[in-house]
Amino acid sequence: MNNKDLFKAIGHVDGNLVEEANTTRRTNINKKSYIRWGTIAACLAVVVGLAIYKSPSTPQSASLEISQQTQVSASPTGIRKILNYNGYRYAFVGDGAQFKFTGLEPVQSLGTLEYDINPETAKNDGDNNVEENYATTFAVGGKLYEIPTYPSHFRIAVKYEHNYYLAELVAKVNDSEMTAKEYLDMSNLKEHAKEIDILNHMGNDVLKKITDHTLVESIIEGLYSATNADLTNNEYEAIGGAQSEGKSYQLQFNIKDGTEIAMYIIPELKVVSMGDAYYQLPDAFFDQTEDIFAGLIQEALPLY
Repeated sequence: MNNKDLFKAIGHVDGNLVEEANTTRRTNINKKSYIRWGTIAACLAVVVGLAIYKSPSTPQSASLEISQQTQVSASPTGIRKILNYNGYRYAFVGDGAQFKFTGLEPVQSLGTLEYDINPETAKNDGDNNVEENYATTFAVGGKLYEIPTYPSHFRIAVKYEHNYYLAELVAKVNDSEMTAKEYLDMSNLKEHAKEIDILNHMGNDVLKKITDHTLVESIIEGLYSATNADLTNNEYEAIGGAQSEGKSYQLQFNIKDGTEIAMYIIPELKVVSMGDAYYQLPDAFFDQTEDIFAGLIQEALPLY
């Protein structure tokens, strides 16, 4: 396994699971292996990847509030909870945590999860269905619903056994490139984001808050300039080194519905994550945001 494979293998970490499983990481996305996690050295332990959600402390919207109701421990089998819909791959937020919708409950049906591709429970045709719409590793039989504030289906709701789950778009099912513009347009951060918090890499310490709406919009607009990163092995090694040395941060967008979407950003390397992909940011982005990251201090990641 080269460094590129290694980083893809561990690039799908949910922030809510980092503290209790920061050496358990998700495996590379391909037809047979993308649904498992791996155990990786701590210097590469926490990487860019999945948008992160947390339960809100205060309601952010009078029309729709989404709050996490349960915490989920790291899966002992290492199976990543994902589903396919309309040509996109979604990850269950909080690795299958339950959520409550207040104000605007999802009602527009998008179909039913039909195909089990969990290698622990699927039949022999599981591998053949990994790119099928309505294939899933979790909540087979669950009903998909449009979230009223996300007609783009960047997020969708899953109702299974009377409970709601939240799923977040992370990639295309066929693993073709998704541009930063595609991701940002579907997430509609321009409309949904209220504030930005810059956290340490682990996500447990707010280092700076950005509340000026003009600056928030400027940062989001700057992200549109990111291009898909074709990283070399040396660049993957540099990312791992930056993370272990405390040079990687969470750029967390506080959303009006009370949830958060986070990207990992390494200013020194001009690298940012959106969904399951890596993107390169131009010098101009950091020329405009240099003061935002100046003086931020965090501890290096512990080695295990």
